[in-house]
Amino acid sequence: MIEKGPARRRLAVAGIVAALLASAGIGYGVGRLQSAMSSAFETPSPADRSPAPTATPTQPTEPSTGAGGPPDGLPNEDTTGVPAGTKLTAYTGPETITENGTVIDGKTVDGALIIRAANVTVRNSIINGSITTDEDSTGFSFTIVDSEVRIGNNEGTGIGAVNFTVLRVEVTGGNRSMNCWKNCDIRDSYVHGQFRDETGVAHESGIRMGAGGKIIGNTIICDAPDVPPDAGCSASLTGYGDFAAVRDMEIRGNLIGATTGGFCAYGGSSGGKPFSDGARDIRFIDNIFERGPGGKCGFWGAITDFDSNAPGNIWEGNRWDDGTPLPPDN
Repeated sequence: MIEKGPARRRLAVAGIVAALLASAGIGYGVGRLQSAMSSAFETPSPADRSPAPTATPTQPTEPSTGAGGPPDGLPNEDTTGVPAGTKLTAYTGPETITENGTVIDGKTVDGALIIRAANVTVRNSIINGSITTDEDSTGFSFTIVDSEVRIGNNEGTGIGAVNFTVLRVEVTGGNRSMNCWKNCDIRDSYVHGQFRDETGVAHESGIRMGAGGKIIGNTIICDAPDVPPDAGCSASLTGYGDFAAVRDMEIRGNLIGATTGGFCAYGGSSGGKPFSDGARDIRFIDNIFERGPGGKCGFWGAITDFDSNAPGNIWEGNRWDDGTPLPPDN
C-alpha cells in the first residue's frame, strides 16, 4: 500500500464532495471546501524505522484536561527533559562514540551523536541533533535519560535505531521523533513538534515501531502541518511492515495524541506491504487516544491495520480520552 500525502488526500476528498454538491445544484468550490476541511481535520502520510533496550515504567493517570498539551499526569515539557536548575556546559568530545561505557552528563551537544560502542549513557543533557545506532549494528547500545533532543527544522530522526533505552526525554523537530527498529525501551517521554516541510515531501511521525520494543507511559504526538503535495503526519505511532515484520511490541499506558495525520496509530498489518503477513505479538494495552478537534483522533480514525487474529496480538483496555472504550477497528 502506497500512502498518499495528507494534503493530496484531503484535496481529493474535497473534490469528491464538491462534485456531489454541484450535481445537487449547490455551488461550493474545491478550494473553499479544502480550506474548511483543513481547519477541522488533517490527514496522513508514510513513515520511519527504529530499535530498543530497558528502563522503568510509570502508568499514566486518568486525564483531567483535554487542551493545551498533555493531560495532567502524562509526560509533558515539565516532566521530561533536563531537570530545572541543571547547569550545562558545552560538549567537546567526539560525535562518534567508540569507547564502551562513555557517559555524557550535563552537556549541550551541537550535532549528531553516532553510537558505535556498548553501554553509552547520556543524561541531563541537550542534543541539538540526534543520537543513533545504525539499524544493522550489533553490540552497540545507549541509554538517554532526563534529556532533550532537538532535531531542528529539517528532516531527520531524533533517536534510533537499535538497542536503546529512553527515559523522561523530550524530542522535537525533524520528521520522525524516534525509530524503534529493534530492541528499544521508551518510557515516560514526550514527542511532538515535528518540523514543517516547506518542500511538501516529508512523511512524519512521532514513533515508528519495529521489533522487540516496549513503548510505555509516553505522550506520543505527531502535529506537523500538512504542506502540499505530500508533506505531513502519517500518524503519531506508525508501523507498517515495509522493511521487516512488526512484531513483539508492547504499547502500554501511553497517551496517543490527536494528529494532523490520517490515523493516530498503525497496527503493523498494512495491506500491500512486503512483511505485513509476519506481524505478530503486538500488544496495545491501556492506551488513551485523544479525540482532538475532529473527534476521531486522526482525519480517518484512531487505529488502522491492527489484525486482532494475528498470533499473540492483544487489544485490551484502550479507550478514548473521555473514557469510552475504543475497539481496534473504528
